[in-house]
Amino acid sequence: MPTPAEELAQAQLAEAAEWGTYTAAFPVDIAGVRAFNVGNPVPASHVERGVVDASLVTKVANPPKVTKAAAALPATVIGA
Repeated sequence: MPTPAEELAQAQLAEAAEWGTYTAAFPVDIAGVRAFNVGNPVPASHVERGVVDASLVTKVANPPKVTKAAAALPATVIGA
């Protein structure tokens, strides 16, 4: 069973991967409403599920990755 610190570290890494993988290359509207301006982070799940077209985003050069080893780090190691 993971400790609370390990669970926090895993959640922080997952959030970093979700929001640190893509940025908007163009203004992005969803259902007629501006969702992301140029340079804003775009959730990876939006791109993967087709909510945001991949042609409208730029992949970050070194996106954060959630690995089993990284998820096991104490939260203090990753800046919590």
